[in-house]
Amino acid sequence: METEKRLLIAIVLSLLVFLLYPYFMRMLFPPPPAEEKKEEVALVPEEEVPAVAKEPLVAVKAPEAAAPFEEELITVETPLVKAVFTNAGGAVKSWELKNYRETMDETSSAIDIAATVANINLLQTKFISTGIPETIPFEPSKKRIFLGQEDRAELVFRWVSPEGIRLEKRYIFKGNEYSIGTELKISNGSAVRVKGDAESFIVASYEEETKFYHFGPVRHINEKVERQDPENMLESGRGVINWLGLEDKYFLLAPVPEKDAPLEWETEVPSIDTAQARLSVPLELNPGESRVISYTAYLGPKLYDRLRSYGVGLEGAIEFGFLSFLAKPFLVVLNFFERYLRNYGIAIILLTCIIKVVFHPLTKHSLNSMREMQKIQPQLNALRQKYKDDKEKMNKELMGLYKRYKINPLGGCLPMVLQIPVFIALYEVLSVAIELRHAHFALWITDLSAKDPYYVTPV
Repeated sequence: METEKRLLIAIVLSLLVFLLYPYFMRMLFPPPPAEEKKEEVALVPEEEVPAVAKEPLVAVKAPEAAAPFEEELITVETPLVKAVFTNAGGAVKSWELKNYRETMDETSSAIDIAATVANINLLQTKFISTGIPETIPFEPSKKRIFLGQEDRAELVFRWVSPEGIRLEKRYIFKGNEYSIGTELKISNGSAVRVKGDAESFIVASYEEETKFYHFGPVRHINEKVERQDPENMLESGRGVINWLGLEDKYFLLAPVPEKDAPLEWETEVPSIDTAQARLSVPLELNPGESRVISYTAYLGPKLYDRLRSYGVGLEGAIEFGFLSFLAKPFLVVLNFFERYLRNYGIAIILLTCIIKVVFHPLTKHSLNSMREMQKIQPQLNALRQKYKDDKEKMNKELMGLYKRYKINPLGGCLPMVLQIPVFIALYEVLSVAIELRHAHFALWITDLSAKDPYYVTPV
């Protein structure tokens, strides 16, 4: 009976750990209050301090605005994405993910991860130089593009200034990718030396329900993922960066510059529900000289296998927590099982069973230790009663009793404690994996990323 009581207590304590863990993390990393607005703080790595501090993105100085022009919209559709581009800065106005809906309702619209912040659109291009308008009125090469699964296509935006400065922005699409290749070619066809900054922007807005996990700027520098605290409104740096992005729990917008390409970057959180980032490359071009700036932009879901395939650490954008070394293999195994079982619910059950089988020796050892402790319980009680007024003597006698019967007093609990990190890692996977978002299991469980509405499964 004593063994069953201890086992029940251990199970209850383990459940409490799982249930209280999210609230514990919320206490450690609370979301910033919406009504407070912090001062702008610029954090610049010591080894990469710019000579002159840059102004916030929303206050970038530019030449006087050019005469208004007629906006042209271009539609690009692939099996994964339906996008709308604008010739105003060669930017993205809409980027709908066909496989991800706003809600479980079948009539719900596809998620659009593009946004407009401070009159800046996603992937908008600027060239900050004398005589260049703040919003460049590009001329698009096509009006509509449709791609199949294995197709490739290009969309080219061109613009030439009266002085002969030519800008050509080229997008390269693949039918089976969420990423797009981007090339910006700047040619100096004027008779004078041109100096300026070629800038590319990403912007995002966020919903309230995403804020339990990090939202906003994230970057990968020196093999390390760094997340910007939303309370730090402005951060910047200069040098080589693997990638710079904006994220929420499930989605990522991240330009990946060319390898070892030095540049300036700046990220800003102007409000509680918006964020923006800028990549800037200083240029000096002699007459007749050209420069090409290339990067790959990932605009899509945080799918571990896809992000990992780029080989630049994009998978670090998935918040697996401090037990990521356990969580990542679990997600790989879940994806493997789902490919054959076609059901993530069954895949989770199978993975849990495998974990229990692996830990069976520890569980068995724990139960055996509890049984041995139960056998000597009368002697333990007798010693406690006999030496209740002499704690030192009682402890000495108890240790002698354990040694005589070759019993480890922690043998019943320690094996169970060792299993807790494994199940916390599994909990993190189930919490952040977009693969489980809106994934159907059976009966009334139609979304494995949401709680059971009837609380049947917890019971």
